[in-house]
Amino acid sequence: ELHIDIEDVDFLLVFPLKGAGDLRMVGLVHEHEKPDREVTFDDVKGRAVDRMQLGDAKVNWFSTYRVHHRVAPRFRDGRAFLLGDAAHVHSPVGGQGMNTGIGDAVNLAWKLAAVLKGEVDAAVLDTYEPERIAFARRLVETTDRGFTIVTRQGPLARVVRTRLVPAIAPAVFRLAAMRRFFFRTVSQINVSYHDSALSEGKTGAIVAGDRLPWIKTNGSDNFAPLTSMSWQVHVYGSATREVTAWCARHDLPLHVFAWREDYVAAGLARDALYLVRPDTYVALAEPGGADAAATLERYFAERRIKPAA
Repeated sequence: ELHIDIEDVDFLLVFPLKGAGDLRMVGLVHEHEKPDREVTFDDVKGRAVDRMQLGDAKVNWFSTYRVHHRVAPRFRDGRAFLLGDAAHVHSPVGGQGMNTGIGDAVNLAWKLAAVLKGEVDAAVLDTYEPERIAFARRLVETTDRGFTIVTRQGPLARVVRTRLVPAIAPAVFRLAAMRRFFFRTVSQINVSYHDSALSEGKTGAIVAGDRLPWIKTNGSDNFAPLTSMSWQVHVYGSATREVTAWCARHDLPLHVFAWREDYVAAGLARDALYLVRPDTYVALAEPGGADAAATLERYFAERRIKPAA
């Protein structure tokens, strides 16, 4: 549960942590409130403890920092790559910083590893910046807007923050569709690379560049094979003999999952072929059929990728 205390000129977020009674609190210290020394928890704990009715509070860690909203103009310059906080920094609104940095690292790591192993042409490294910088720009813009809303001063801002938000937010979060939307947003599973040079095709509701949807299968789930972090083909239904033979010939793992009608809700199409990148994103979405093996052959040839595990 996330607890939010919204006041006329202040706000406080309280996140429960795993340990019993352990909490993380995030709030504001305005410039005019800062003492002529380093700020301590004793300077701000009155409002935090009283307003949220926390009772006795023992501090394990306390820190202050300035909020910045910045994105580097480039994520690559020759042999140098930027990722994580070196590439983008923003407010903690939404709790997106760590997930974004991890996403950068995974995206770049599998590409670097493949180039060093000689499995793919070095041109694949050119896809890192366009895939990650667009999302970073949207994220920083969104967090900047959210931070501005919760910190803006003035009569109108106070009405929005103290009247409209408390009245509307609980009703919004009671809607299952909105909870799913916020979950997909905060967890970043809705991040996509549709415009990437590595993305091709569409079948069912899945567009190449989407993250492979997670589904339950008979006795397990379709993400179990992804721990290998290798190129692999997924077919939900039946794979053609040509696809099976092509994957075997090129040592490309093929995972065939018995079809279930509830897979449609996840956007999957029966008997379609989904080529999955090492970072769990769909590279190729192909309806299947007689031409599927030829499409695989062309995909790897055009991008100079060796389809090896």
